[in-house]
Amino acid sequence: MMAMAYRVIFAAIAAMNTLLHPLTLIMNEVDASSFIHSDDGEVGGMTSTNEVDASSLLASGGGGEDVEAVCYLCFDGGADEQLRRDCACRGTDAGFVHPSCLTEYLATKSKAWVGRDMNQFMDPWRVCPGCRQDYQNELRIEIATEFVSFVRRQYPDNTKWQMEALHLKLRALMNVFKKLQPVQKREAGVTADLMLSLIDRMRVDAPPQTYRYSQMKAHAYHVHGRIALDEGTEESQRRAREYFERMLEVCEKNGHDEGIATAKVHMAFAKSKYEGTGNLKEMVKASQEMYKLRIAELGDEHEHTIRAGIIYAINLRRANRGDEARELLTKLLATSKQFYGSEHNITKEVESTLKRVVAKRENANRG
Repeated sequence: MMAMAYRVIFAAIAAMNTLLHPLTLIMNEVDASSFIHSDDGEVGGMTSTNEVDASSLLASGGGGEDVEAVCYLCFDGGADEQLRRDCACRGTDAGFVHPSCLTEYLATKSKAWVGRDMNQFMDPWRVCPGCRQDYQNELRIEIATEFVSFVRRQYPDNTKWQMEALHLKLRALMNVFKKLQPVQKREAGVTADLMLSLIDRMRVDAPPQTYRYSQMKAHAYHVHGRIALDEGTEESQRRAREYFERMLEVCEKNGHDEGIATAKVHMAFAKSKYEGTGNLKEMVKASQEMYKLRIAELGDEHEHTIRAGIIYAINLRRANRGDEARELLTKLLATSKQFYGSEHNITKEVESTLKRVVAKRENANRG
């Protein structure tokens, strides 16, 4: 593709951004996605076709003719580069983009950015301008990786912005943790270590920044805990609990209630893994608290609220409260379909979890 031919278009789109795509600031000082992930081993079944054969995506035009899906930036099809769509856009011709066009557009837009709000600077690298939802899967990881490279090139002396870029990449990796290859999990661990090193080196004293970077520190511990938890050995489970205890300590020090609830959920799970005690009552209580906090802060429909609900439902099922788990998951599924569509990752997570809960309930009744 001749991406260079479209630089003028990209620049024009960047200049008109406030008219075309008003920014909705989803990120704030309490970054929900830093702390919500289901890692109990039961949530799965997520599939996504993020590389698309454009010739198979035909939509009916106004006159009844077939319209081939095209890149929304360069208006070309997928002959030279496959189209990707990994967000909540729906329909056969909406939201498709060439990765090279997208990264060039984002870089052009960021170079033209003026201001001090880091959320506005980062938002385009995280959120689809059409559906205003986070990118998903490998596309999200690729974009976040490009953002890290962009910030390092453009702002080599700005440690704070580099920290934010690393955090965005870490969140992208952990959003699909169960699908990561071993090399990607190692990459997540290296990124978390780099964040911890930069935070310790910066020693930020301003209260708002202290809170923000404490969140990042807690997230880095959370990531190491999840990686250790996934190794599956008795030693790794103990190591995971130690990381979650560090996360809890940081969150308690800064009054981050959601982080506290999440750390407790993971600590209880890690403890049950290496002690074999089950600890179901504690896990149910902690996951319920986390779910309620998400509803209060983000609302029923937010992706992170729905994911917290999945974790709560799984723990309800483990505690032999299958009817409550099924009722909750049915509610979550209806909400997710309404706001994100049937093909979104979060909808598939809810659906696959509901199927397992129903199957286990039916098997128990037959037994």
